[in-house]
Amino acid sequence: MSIKNVLIVGGSGNLGAAVLPEILKSDLNVIALTRETSSATFPEGTKVAKTDFSLESLTEIFKGQDAVVSMLPITALGDQGTVIEAAIAAGVKRFIPSEYGSDSTNPAIVAAVPFFEGKQKYLELLKSKQDLISWTAIITGPFFDWGFFAGLTGFDLATKTATLLDGGKTPFTTSNVSQIARSIVAVLSHASETANKVVFVESFTTTQLEILVALEKLTREKWTLVNKQSGDVRAAGFQAFGEGKLLEGGASVIQAAILGKEALEDHTNVEGGIWNARLGLPKENVEEEVKRILEIAAGKK
Repeated sequence: MSIKNVLIVGGSGNLGAAVLPEILKSDLNVIALTRETSSATFPEGTKVAKTDFSLESLTEIFKGQDAVVSMLPITALGDQGTVIEAAIAAGVKRFIPSEYGSDSTNPAIVAAVPFFEGKQKYLELLKSKQDLISWTAIITGPFFDWGFFAGLTGFDLATKTATLLDGGKTPFTTSNVSQIARSIVAVLSHASETANKVVFVESFTTTQLEILVALEKLTREKWTLVNKQSGDVRAAGFQAFGEGKLLEGGASVIQAAILGKEALEDHTNVEGGIWNARLGLPKENVEEEVKRILEIAAGKK
């Protein structure tokens, strides 16, 4: 199976905006899809198609595309069903759903983070339609560099404070956004091998304590430690959710799932193993990536 023409849905979202510039460096012919009402901007030279997200509009735009890559955020995931339907109607060969991040194939993850049920639902839909369109679900673990700045890993650069959940010893698998971009390109370049498969990739598997060691070494300072229990963080997240603080609450619920002692995001022994070697993806180094994050933070000041 040869894939050359690729359409990106959600290329201006949190993940999409970070990943799209890397994908544009590949030899794929890339089009970014956006809503007719959107004022989103894209890197210079990006081909852009606008839609009202109706089935008819999407089907017409998808014609001639070999693959559709969805990066719809969880808040817009309800549109993914129509996107899948349009991709099938247009004869698209491969669909990559908006997975990435957490392993929604793991029932324990969905139980811990109930709003991931939408991801699970659309993956099951694709499995039921794989005689009409092939699919690949890419599971990366939490986004390391993006998540670091968003506070998901528990470190505050401004105050040199580390909030450790359950002692900070829990291993979790994680990927930088550039690695996620490389994984998308690699999956499309290995279309036959990755057809109708859940593909796990990573930058590395680490712990909060390992990150803390790197931070204290590179900043040459002892950090302030705050210890919390993941159950308390999760409960606070659902309380915030109930008060309408969706982003704050959702972040806490996800953080508890990632860093909690149950190690729900440790992909070391997942079925099928990690695909880095098969896809030609590099393994990355915790200390080197922490150093890069510190350099980015210094440049922002």
